[in-house]
This record gives sequence, C-alpha cells and structure tokens, in this order.
Amino acid sequence: MKSQRNVILYLFAIVVSTFTFAQEKEDLKLKSPSEFKHSISACPVAVAFGIYSVNYEFLHQKKHGFVVRFDYEAIPKTYTEARIESSGYSFILNYRYHFNKQMNSYFAGAYGRYRQFNGEGKINETNFDFTMPDVSFGINAGKKWVWNSGFTLTFALGYGFSNEDWNSNLNTQDVNEMIRDFRSDYDFIDPFYGEFSIGYSF
Repeated sequence: MKSQRNVILYLFAIVVSTFTFAQEKEDLKLKSPSEFKHSISACPVAVAFGIYSVNYEFLHQKKHGFVVRFDYEAIPKTYTEARIESSGYSFILNYRYHFNKQMNSYFAGAYGRYRQFNGEGKINETNFDFTMPDVSFGINAGKKWVWNSGFTLTFALGYGFSNEDWNSNLNTQDVNEMIRDFRSDYDFIDPFYGEFSIGYSF
C-alpha cells in the first residue's frame, strides 16, 4: 500500500514537472511586451452610453504610436422636447509618444477628430432633419498596460478645441432652438477625448 502510494506520488510529480517544463517552454515563445508593434482595442464601458469604439495602434521605432480610431454613437431620443432621433460617427487620428519605448508605457500626444451627427425631429407638426459636422484638435496623455500574453488595457484623457456648426433643411427659429438644445444637452458633443479600452497587442 505504501509503495503504491509512493508510485502515485512519483507519477504525479512527473506529470506536474512535465507540465511546468512545457509551460515554461511555451512562455519562452511568447514575445516580450517590448517587442509588440500592433495593438487592437475596443471600449466596453462606452457601450453603456450608446458609443461603440474600436482603435488600432502601430508603434514605430518603439516610441512613436500612430492610432486610428472609429466611433459610432447611438443617441437616445429623450435629450430634447423635439425627441430628435440622431446618431453620430467619428474618425480620430492620434499620435502618441511612448516614454518607455514600448507599448507598455505612459504616453502623451495630440489628436485630430472629424465627427458628424445626423438627426431628425418634429416640432409643431413639422418634420425636420439636420447634420452637425465637428472638427476637433487637442492633446492627450495616458497609460497602456500590456502583459506578456498580449492582453492590453489603455486609459487616456485629452482636451482641445473644436469648430462645429449645423445645417438644417428648415432654417426657422424654432428648429434652430431645438437643435441648439440638443447640442447643449448632449454631453459628448465637445472636444473632450477619452479612452478606457481593452484589447490585444502583438
């Protein structure tokens, strides 16, 4: 009985040792975060606000990050009395300087964004629609955490200035007031830049 128990323990030790060795060997094949040049991320928190965001970053010479980002915004109709049905999309180009000369680093940089909102509503039994283009430029800073597995977290904040306007098929005072209310009530129409994303680097 004792010898049988020893055999079982011995076999168990061999299995554990083999697994550990195989795992260590597999880990050696994994790239270090300092070697990663590409990163793809999405922002799950933004979905709670009706915003769907995905971005891609390419790291050049270990310190120059070039980011392309696309956002889509589905906006609730309850923001104004006109119950405007609207949505928006944006394209963002972002430059980041990585201080640690790798993806896993603090960074600072600048961004440019083109965004457009399209909406339609009804006031005094009259239907109207509008477009609201917006061009923003600003600076931002943040931190990207990257693990050996490639799992990535990114947090960034930024602000700047914007040049926005709107065009409506009905250029009346009532319609313009409704659009202006929509503009002031919707919190995400400003040059603020934010990111809290989860992704994969390789």
